[in-house]
Amino acid sequence: MTKKVKKRNRKNNRAGVLFTALVLLILVSLTAWRLKEGPREEPPPGGEPRQEEQEEAKPEQAVRPEPKPEPEPEPEEPEEKSPEQEKAEFLPDYTSAPLLHTTEIRSLSMEVGASGDEVRFNWLSQSGGKGSVMWKNTDTGEEQKFEAQSASASTVGGYYVNKASVTGIQPGASYTYRVGNEDAWSPEYTYRRPKESGRLTFLVTSDAQIGQSEMEEAVETAERWDSVVTRLLRYVPEAEFLFHLGDHVADAQNTEQYELFLDHLALYRIPLAPIVGNHDIINDYGTGRVGGRNFYEHFNVPNRSDTGQSQFDLDGNYYFVRGETLFIVLNSSTIQSFDVLEQYVAKVVQENPDVKWRILAQHFSPYSSVSKYQENNDSQIREYLARAAMDNNVDLVLSGHEHIYARSAIINRECETLNDYNYEPGDTVVNPQGTLYVTCGTSSGCLYHPVEPEVRLMFQNQENVPTALRIDITDTELHLRAYLVDSWTVCDEYTIRKE
Repeated sequence: MTKKVKKRNRKNNRAGVLFTALVLLILVSLTAWRLKEGPREEPPPGGEPRQEEQEEAKPEQAVRPEPKPEPEPEPEEPEEKSPEQEKAEFLPDYTSAPLLHTTEIRSLSMEVGASGDEVRFNWLSQSGGKGSVMWKNTDTGEEQKFEAQSASASTVGGYYVNKASVTGIQPGASYTYRVGNEDAWSPEYTYRRPKESGRLTFLVTSDAQIGQSEMEEAVETAERWDSVVTRLLRYVPEAEFLFHLGDHVADAQNTEQYELFLDHLALYRIPLAPIVGNHDIINDYGTGRVGGRNFYEHFNVPNRSDTGQSQFDLDGNYYFVRGETLFIVLNSSTIQSFDVLEQYVAKVVQENPDVKWRILAQHFSPYSSVSKYQENNDSQIREYLARAAMDNNVDLVLSGHEHIYARSAIINRECETLNDYNYEPGDTVVNPQGTLYVTCGTSSGCLYHPVEPEVRLMFQNQENVPTALRIDITDTELHLRAYLVDSWTVCDEYTIRKE
């Protein structure tokens, strides 16, 4: 064995001795500590020792007092939001572009047809060439051309008004379309007719009143209106059409305001049913309200009546049928006599006997929630509507104008409240012997009025937010819901049932 190996072995022996001594020292220390602490009881089977056993094992420990709960902080007052913050929160969380935004093709609108298999179009073009709608079924690939009637526009210099009708639209089918002529075309848009389900769903809005000076600039009013219609289509894609109960603009002679009302992608996807409001016509102080050229040149309604004081006044009265529901639209804003309007309702009802539901729509509400309208409102409006409704078995009358949501009692021919029915939100009236009247609030938030009570109104709501209605109709029920659109919450609902 070499010296180097012997030296390494001596070192290893010393290390082993030191390690053994260290282990023995640790064991002795642990034994002494356990003897000092005393024997430790094992807990009984099944868990921790009982409370009394824990106390006996540690008699020297005092009971600790329960800690006092810290006082809850006072709730903070919500920060008052500026008009700019409220507007920013209300505006769409997704874009509705692309909009029309073409010079050659302007103010495109899509409206209801006489029946569900028809939609109608209206647009302005710079060219007087023969206009048309190019209509394509995306399921089959079939493309059709529907020609328009064109005439020189009186409201927009250098433009032509084009009116066309597309027919043969199938339930559940999807389509693309564009409008124009060989000189210029609009972008391509999409439309899908809802499937047949035994239920008719439609939406109701009113008083977008683009450009209302008491609120804000026209563009900002249009942004709020865009948010409303975009959300309505997002949440109710099964809707067949969209009512607007009048006052599309603030100024009947302002074509820019009409364009701001129409130029929204959502309105290129659902047919509109427009109604003449007092802001949609010109007040000629010599002859009264004589009709609106802009309304006529921006919309293309079906079954246009032959009543009225001028060709522009004729658009106010029209009708259409969806399923087993007849919709009659009246122009209550011009100098037509109420007798003429009553006769028109009776005539339309006689020509369409095979329906189960009848709905009448006009701008002015007969039962006002606004004090200045209560003072000035002509009682003849209430009286003629009550007669027209009861004599023709009208189930529901829709109105706007008030900028306040309201629902009446069931009203008889003498404008009296029928007290035999329940009128709380969520209630159902069965086989009512009268008519329900509903007023839709503003759908752009352009102007809010304070609420005044009216004895025949069972429910009124003014929360200073845009409102809209969803109405669902089956063979036996008409169910309406009123929504606060910015939060999509129901503020009222009511059902009419026929048994």
